[in-house]
Amino acid sequence: MFKKLISVSLLMSLVGCGGSSDNGTADTLPAMLETSSTVSFYIAPWQSTAGTLTIINDNTGSIKNIDVADINDVTLSATTLNFHHVEFTSNATTLTCPSFAGCGRTVRNNPNDGNANRRIDYQEVMDMTLSYRADFFAAPGENKVYLSPISSVISDNNLDISITTQSLSATPFYHLTHSQLNDNLETELLTNALTFGVILKRAADIEASLNTANNTVVEQQAQLASLPLYRTFADRYVSENLLNEDGNQLLQSVVGEVKQQLVMIGSASNISPQERDEEQLHSRELLEDVRNIIGVARLQEQTYSDELKQKLTEFETILGEDSQQAIIVLGNVLYDVLYNFSPLNNTDAGVYNLQGLTINYQQSPYSWAISGQYDDHDVQLDLNIPQWQVSGLLGNKVSGIMSAKVIGQDTQLNADVSDLVLSFDGTDDPFSNDQSETTGQLNIETTVSLESANGGVLTGDIKLNADRFVTPFEELVTVVSGFDFKGQLVSENQTTQFNLQAIEATPFINEATQNLAFAVQLITPLNGAPDFQFAYVGRLNRLADITNAEIALRLKNRALEINLRTVGNNINAVIHGAQGRWLDVKQKGRNYSGGLYFGDTQIADVTAVRGVPGILFPDGTFESLF
Repeated sequence: MFKKLISVSLLMSLVGCGGSSDNGTADTLPAMLETSSTVSFYIAPWQSTAGTLTIINDNTGSIKNIDVADINDVTLSATTLNFHHVEFTSNATTLTCPSFAGCGRTVRNNPNDGNANRRIDYQEVMDMTLSYRADFFAAPGENKVYLSPISSVISDNNLDISITTQSLSATPFYHLTHSQLNDNLETELLTNALTFGVILKRAADIEASLNTANNTVVEQQAQLASLPLYRTFADRYVSENLLNEDGNQLLQSVVGEVKQQLVMIGSASNISPQERDEEQLHSRELLEDVRNIIGVARLQEQTYSDELKQKLTEFETILGEDSQQAIIVLGNVLYDVLYNFSPLNNTDAGVYNLQGLTINYQQSPYSWAISGQYDDHDVQLDLNIPQWQVSGLLGNKVSGIMSAKVIGQDTQLNADVSDLVLSFDGTDDPFSNDQSETTGQLNIETTVSLESANGGVLTGDIKLNADRFVTPFEELVTVVSGFDFKGQLVSENQTTQFNLQAIEATPFINEATQNLAFAVQLITPLNGAPDFQFAYVGRLNRLADITNAEIALRLKNRALEINLRTVGNNINAVIHGAQGRWLDVKQKGRNYSGGLYFGDTQIADVTAVRGVPGILFPDGTFESLF
């Protein structure tokens, strides 16, 4: 992981082995201190933060019930190295609609419908209460627990969301111990998105239940089986806040991380029961995880192993800018054609021209034959939608079949599907030009393949979002706000499962240029490790560069989150493991410093003995880092 830590020959003799030293010890050792823990809390801002807080020590059975004026401003003591269960019951049985686009239709004369439009608009009151529960392990020092209906689901089922096949998170998504500013912001906005998702899912159920012929059941508590639906609605929190001038623009800095977490939580399946092993303050388990994963990925010399680097470079190349642009062209062509020539604006059947495209539009059944040039891409697209109906706020969908070919300089995108789904969310008329905020969103779900000039093929299911909105500069623009692409890469060198998210992080800044933030997860056998997984958030063209990166690696159901920064010849790596354990390693030339921590407590020093970097424990033993 670190540049020229030790020679490869010496390193290979040390990987997986510990050692002690009777000389070269540090001048000072961390003291064997008594530790203490505190815990604070957060809930999303749409329900009253006043209520009753209950915290249970699962190890001792002790129970505390506390009336709080604001749970987001409470800090309590917690028994260190014990498991706890926390519950919060809000005093309010209502909450405010969190969606700028509103929360659906309601019954006539609903007293909460302030403007009597038979809709629950943004910030209008809803008769709804949420459950807030979570299990957490009290690491030494400060702990923060982010409560939501989704943390309730995970805790109620005693599930370990941190080591699911789909998740590379080293600790539960709702619990922070030692953290940095971006960690707090990411987790807070993730909590908001998940809570928003549950509210909007329930609002959709309520709207559907207004139809007396519909037997829709309105969930009173969040359900494990509904995680994919909560994730779908939670995605709207992300898009709304990015596309609305009144949204939380802080989201831009962490949107890739939030998006990746939503996908992982929403696709979690076969989650194992949580294991509650007794934790020791001076445990070596993080050091063992570091050795195991670094030994496979070969990160020792500030580069990936040759095998992993080859796979990452190939993935980066095949899904480069040309492939991304082909995906964007497909979304923009569909949006522009449907916006201009469809039942949405009562267009007559006929042959039309648009930006280099020829569109042959027919009715009954509706069909579009599209060909020509669009943004320097050759486009051939046939679209058939047997029936067309757009109505209501939530879940406007039309289904059809499509065959498409988009040809760029180095990439050809192909789609030939019989299950194309187009949905329009955000407003009754998703293409109205008269609205001051989001005027609509087109969601495309289909199967595509991307064939690269170098012979690699990406095949899988894609969900693409295109948004039409009025900017703060009063310009009506259309952007591809993001896409999720799940499938596999097949090439001469590899067959790799992948899950990719791309999202336009700054839609108000230079709309002519895409500023896509990427989050990618690769599941690929490596160096004899059949279950190796790799996750990354950042610029896709820096995927294979480890010098400055935020990555997560998983092996044998153990995960590490690694933040690596390089400035000149100085290197700093922070590695987070399970239950709040983390390792800070700084290298300056041949000097090494830092520490092994549990929460806010340093339990050992990072130093070097005879040139070998490692961990010096308070009892005087030294273990090599590799």
